[in-house]
Amino acid sequence: MFSYFAYGLGIHSDITIPEFIIAELRCDVTLNIKSNHNPTDYLPKEAVGQHWCLQLTRKEALFYVQDTGVFLVQSGNKIVIVPAPNASEQLIRFYLVGTVMGILLYQRGLLVLHASAVNIDGGAVAFLGVSGEGKSSTAAAFHTHGYSIITDDVAPVTLGKKTATISPGFPQIKLGSEIASTLGYNFESLVLLNSSDEKRGYRPRQEFTQKPLPIKRIYVLTSDSEFGIEALKPQEAVVELSRHSRPATLFQSPDAQHFLQCVNLVKECTLYRLKRPRNLALLPELVKLVEEDIAHDTLKATV
Repeated sequence: MFSYFAYGLGIHSDITIPEFIIAELRCDVTLNIKSNHNPTDYLPKEAVGQHWCLQLTRKEALFYVQDTGVFLVQSGNKIVIVPAPNASEQLIRFYLVGTVMGILLYQRGLLVLHASAVNIDGGAVAFLGVSGEGKSSTAAAFHTHGYSIITDDVAPVTLGKKTATISPGFPQIKLGSEIASTLGYNFESLVLLNSSDEKRGYRPRQEFTQKPLPIKRIYVLTSDSEFGIEALKPQEAVVELSRHSRPATLFQSPDAQHFLQCVNLVKECTLYRLKRPRNLALLPELVKLVEEDIAHDTLKATV
């Protein structure tokens, strides 16, 4: 049994997960693998022959990917993997560390944003957006300017305490070849995550915090011809949070608890639309814009 830390949890696993941090912690989650079972035995009839399938509740979830296997997630504290014949551990981990952990965090009652986040002056700054909008690229640009990565793609928010926080995921960020080259990384030297995916994993050599960080800012990334930042009205902010979080990003209908979490986060944190040209050469300007925006907000708070 291997012991890891990720997303604020102690994970005890039957398989090695090099993406996660090795840590001897309490056991919040167990991960077991059933190599002698057939994934199709767990599938509903309508899913047989499909490329993927998801059945999701707060207590039970079944996530199936063809040629990878079935992931059973139970009560936010147990994951059972039934691998497909000849499925590699690399492919299994590709889904495990992102989508499956997002499902588990959702079952644990967290608001799971589809966002990447960085640590700016001890606070979490999160970037929301649809797939391909540049969440990882934006976070990577901040990393090259000296800011630590908190999480990539899966950002679990804890509400109900003194301040809303984001728990750190694990030290890896996905980069395509063009953004890797722009930021000065050798794409071929990055970690191969999935043979069918165009991105690879960059694992920063940085001190990675295991403590939740208070949310400093949430930006919704939007493509535009000019740079700009504008505050969202509360109703619009709730809609953006909902559409950029689990389970909506998994094509599942959110429940009342999820909607209430979005409302409560908007009461505590103003959301901002971050407009910028989709030009990788302008990423330093984007970083500067956000730095100035946060500095201005900090200055107002001290006056």
